[in-house]
Amino acid sequence: MPDELSDAPTPAGEIRYKGTAVSPGIAIGPLVLLYADEHIIRKRRIRPEDVAGEIARFEAALLKTRQQIQVIRNELASSIGETDASIFDAHILLLEDTSLIESVKEQLVSRLVNVDFAYEQVVRSYTRKMRELDDDYFRERAGDFLDVSRRVLRNLQGKVDAELRNLDAASVVLAHDLSPSDTAGMDRKLVLGIATEAGSRTSHSAIMARSLNLPAVVGLREIIGKFEPGIEVLLDGYEGLLIVNPTEQTKHEYGQREKIHEAVEVKLDALRETLPVTLDQRRIIVSANVEIIDDLPLIKEHGAEGVGLLRTEYLFLNQNESPSEDQQVDMYRQMAQACKPHHIIIRTLDVGGDKKRPHLGIEQEINPFLGFRGIRYSLGRPEIFRTQLRAICRASAEGNVRVMFPMVCDLSELKAARKLLDEVREELRQQNVPQAEKLEVGVMIEVPSAALTADILARHVDFFSVGSNDLIQYTLAIDRGNENVANMYQPAHPAVLRLLQTVVEAAHRNNIWVGVCGEMASDVILVPALIGLGVDELSAGPASIPRIKRAIQALNYEEARQLVARCVLNESAEANQAELEQMARRLYSEIL
Repeated sequence: MPDELSDAPTPAGEIRYKGTAVSPGIAIGPLVLLYADEHIIRKRRIRPEDVAGEIARFEAALLKTRQQIQVIRNELASSIGETDASIFDAHILLLEDTSLIESVKEQLVSRLVNVDFAYEQVVRSYTRKMRELDDDYFRERAGDFLDVSRRVLRNLQGKVDAELRNLDAASVVLAHDLSPSDTAGMDRKLVLGIATEAGSRTSHSAIMARSLNLPAVVGLREIIGKFEPGIEVLLDGYEGLLIVNPTEQTKHEYGQREKIHEAVEVKLDALRETLPVTLDQRRIIVSANVEIIDDLPLIKEHGAEGVGLLRTEYLFLNQNESPSEDQQVDMYRQMAQACKPHHIIIRTLDVGGDKKRPHLGIEQEINPFLGFRGIRYSLGRPEIFRTQLRAICRASAEGNVRVMFPMVCDLSELKAARKLLDEVREELRQQNVPQAEKLEVGVMIEVPSAALTADILARHVDFFSVGSNDLIQYTLAIDRGNENVANMYQPAHPAVLRLLQTVVEAAHRNNIWVGVCGEMASDVILVPALIGLGVDELSAGPASIPRIKRAIQALNYEEARQLVARCVLNESAEANQAELEQMARRLYSEIL
């Protein structure tokens, strides 16, 4: 639970809330509340004489919602055409459903509760009935219905639109959680920092914040309903604090702290052009994880050696239809050119789980993280997969492009993906379309089955890249986005280190290299373990790269190997974490 120092709903003085620090930095600014879930609605009793006012408030919210939907519809009609925009006509019909409106008014009169609570209760009932119908059409409309209802509820409560692209001033964002779809269209110039009620160090919002070099705090449970938008807050991404109504003294103290941190950053900036080499001359490649073209300046700014992971799904999540082959080629080429002389690894579409958009056609699943995602989705949607592979192959003419398949569980999936890749390459040859003569192919090692059969997979690829976030999640049976078990997510667990050891040894026996592109690579406390295991490349958010370089340059490879040899035999993650922290504090305490 957060260390909540006060429980005043409308704080007049400074109040501090403790969460989990996941991205360093300090941000001060007005608070934006991002409402996206039904659970925030509060029940409030009203008097009979208040009913008319509540109905007027309800009708005003319906009108405002209709106007908002119409604006969105018109914009989409202009940009993508009438056919795709027409879905919002159905939203307007759902909004104006007379039986629902009458049911809400009946609830107001009979139960004497606030209209937002009454509306939310009626919507729940309607949605449940729609999902129970045998008719596929009505079951599918349940999602549209929820989308419309959330917009009505936000308007009832006077909250901002739950789209981060619509911010009109630099702000600190507080949400229950942020999905990939939320952040895909985020106006990155206006988000000063991110705070969420849910999440852990490896939740999507935390990863995104580190990638963007934004201060972030997660795990601030059940606080979103306590504040009005616009209140001044201070977000401390070092200690995991959200400070509401910070006093002038607090702001002064944090200003002094920022000067200390800035001095460290200046020293780290001097490492930008240096090579990541251990004291005993083991060379490590340090590259960047990126999402979109806007990230390109960050690659050179922080001294990355190319891109170790291009998350192509953001090109799909950031719009209302799948990008064309030419659109993809344009993006991949620009990024490949920006990386030269270093390489860029393009990961094929990794959607499913928490990464969905309606145009991708991903159905609701009981267990989405064990469902239709990663390479499974691509193989199940060959028309989308083929288009992306053609685009990657065309971009490979730049000479520094590699391709990587996500979420591979066994050899049959890898063979199916490679077969389609070979078909696409031959098709392009027949059409005399330029492409690289050789295209290096790799797989993500993200599930235990892939790690345990790494010796088999290694015979069919040119490299491995370990997605440590999912590998840890699936190995320890821990939902990394669930704050209730976040403390059990342990990268230093002996089981995790043993799997990594298996992967690295299998790769090197088969003369291929292995990198780590998950969040373990950005944690300087864990860097000695990865170096000691023999990992060849670390790929992380651009802002983390100077710290990773500093850690590598302070390490002795042989000493790190001895440390890992002890850790894989230790009985607990806690013992391993303690040993790793001790080494990190001894060698580079200033960057912890």
